[in-house]
Amino acid sequence: MIYMSRKTGSVIGILLIALLAMAVPASADGGMYSTGGAPTSNVGMTLGGDIGGGMGWITFHTNVDGASIYVDGAYEGTTTNGVYTMAVYSTGSPLRSAYAAKSGYSESNRVSLTMPSPGENIDYYLTLNPIQTSGSISVRSSPSNAVVYIDDVYVGTTPVTQSGYSQGYHNVRITKSGYQEWASSVYVYSGSTATASATLIPIESYGSIYVSSTPSGASVYLDGSYMGISPKTISSVTKGGHTLRLEKAGYNTWESSVTVNPGQTSYVYPTLQPLSAPTGTLYVTSSPGGAYIYLDGVYQGIAPASGSMVISNVATGTHTVTAKLSGYQDASMSVTVNGGSTASVTIPLKSTGPAMGYLSASSMPTGANVYVNNDYMGVTPLTVSLAEGTYNVRFSLAGYYDSTVTATVTAGATSSVTSSLTPNPGNVQKSGSPAFAAIIGIFAVAALLVAIRRND
Repeated sequence: MIYMSRKTGSVIGILLIALLAMAVPASADGGMYSTGGAPTSNVGMTLGGDIGGGMGWITFHTNVDGASIYVDGAYEGTTTNGVYTMAVYSTGSPLRSAYAAKSGYSESNRVSLTMPSPGENIDYYLTLNPIQTSGSISVRSSPSNAVVYIDDVYVGTTPVTQSGYSQGYHNVRITKSGYQEWASSVYVYSGSTATASATLIPIESYGSIYVSSTPSGASVYLDGSYMGISPKTISSVTKGGHTLRLEKAGYNTWESSVTVNPGQTSYVYPTLQPLSAPTGTLYVTSSPGGAYIYLDGVYQGIAPASGSMVISNVATGTHTVTAKLSGYQDASMSVTVNGGSTASVTIPLKSTGPAMGYLSASSMPTGANVYVNNDYMGVTPLTVSLAEGTYNVRFSLAGYYDSTVTATVTAGATSSVTSSLTPNPGNVQKSGSPAFAAIIGIFAVAALLVAIRRND
């Protein structure tokens, strides 16, 4: 028989437990067993707590790979494929907390640990967030008070400093009225300020237009304002698009758009076309006024609130005039224009809202209350505006029976209803009846007193 000391037996027991832990077979898919079985992925052999009891496992999961695991402040290992497992004695000294750390990331959330039972695995999930680093951009310009955009986002007017930009290149754009736009990019380093400085270049805001027509002698209009007779140079014209119009007796009106560039002259050489046939004049009125007027689909202008819009040089023949106004249906009418004469057309517009008419109510006697579809309207006689349709009209007057009639309201017209009310005798209070009742009461009391005396 072989005898061994208690100390020697403890050492052998520890070795056997370690060998058993290393011999645990891996699952077929390289994952881990469910709670109650031993995990097989990145199992660390650090034994938590003191020696004793059965063995369990604690598995840490991190959202980034290569994170260092710290248990009770001490480094335990590094995750592989986002997983690290440590074996612990279930009856050993309890482990309290754990967290994960990695360069470039803030420390994970800290978790409180629970010691596993023998053969049990407990999972913990630790999340690490990247450390956000940023810098600032300072923008100056000459002249100052220019509008600044960084990465196409408005940040203010110069001088301005804006923070919170990630490391790397950022686009800076500066604009100011009367100056050319300035744009560039700056590189921002974390924890530092990049500077963009711009000297803005003034731009010219005016140009010229030179007009020479064939034939010459045409009246020149720029954006509706008379400028003179062609050939004509129009100076101090603001940059951008403008409308140029030429008129000459016996010729069709010529109209076109022209673009003016700062510091430059735009040249226009129109050829006027003689009138192929006599023309007439067309007067257009809309009801209500203010409608947009189109002649054969071509916009002509806005009809005045009162009076007519005049369209000159209208070719002879039949034309379609269309009126458009917000809140009203579009309306079109045909009109014939004869050469050398005047034609006129009035276009009534129909509201897109409900068609309205009027209801006139009267009664005999007057002063009756009027209810339309049970809505009180007033006392007779009265006239009210109602949407087109059919209504129940009730007349009510104290001392008379109610009377109900049906009325149909037509758009744009007045419908009249009347009712001759019939007296209601049971509801009529006779004049003087309270005094009469009082007299009767007095006589009744007197008669009663006389009867009592006779009995005495």
